[in-house]
Amino acid sequence: MLPRYSLALMLSVMLFPFAGRCAGADDARAVLAVSGVRGGLVVHLGCGDGELTMALRAGEQYLVDGLDADATDAAKARERVRAAKLYGPVSVAELAGERLPYAGNLVNLLVVSEAGKVSEAEM
Repeated sequence: MLPRYSLALMLSVMLFPFAGRCAGADDARAVLAVSGVRGGLVVHLGCGDGELTMALRAGEQYLVDGLDADATDAAKARERVRAAKLYGPVSVAELAGERLPYAGNLVNLLVVSEAGKVSEAEM
């Protein structure tokens, strides 16, 4: 069963059922396979503990940003990424507000676990 995440890829949005288990490498592989993205900037909105965020860096061709509206979650995810020695190719930041901090058409794949205040139009 595929994980439940919203994927915003270019102008399309796809939804996947989630079995309620922790997200990780299997979920990241499934999301990347369905999206067809083979590299570039992947953004994980609502990154929580950072586990899926780190797993989305499936190779050197990926740069992954995790965003979370909760400052505590963002700090915990950032520490987890640092502990895994992935900080740089994977980064985590607190998302303040309703806008994503990227120029238009910069993001190759947007994985949404928790949209928070970010509208579907912004995605």
